[in-house]
Amino acid sequence: MSYPNMSYCMCENTLGAMNQLMNAMNEEGPRFLAELSRTERRSFQELFDACENFMITAEELKAERDEIHYNTME
Repeated sequence: MSYPNMSYCMCENTLGAMNQLMNAMNEEGPRFLAELSRTERRSFQELFDACENFMITAEELKAERDEIHYNTME
C-alpha cells in the first residue's frame, strides 16, 4: 500500500481533502454523483467503505484508550 502523506501530517492533509470533497458534494448535490466517471464512482464507493471502516476502528481505538486510562486511574 502506498501512503501519499507523511505520517506527521496525514490527518491534517486527509481532512483538507475530505473538506474539499464535502464542499463539492454540498454545492453540486445529486449532480455530484451523476457526473462522476466510472472510475471515480468506484473510488467514491471505496472511499465510502473506507470511511465506515475508519469510524469502526476509531471507536475501537478510543474505547481501548479509555479503558487503559481508566485502568491506570485505579
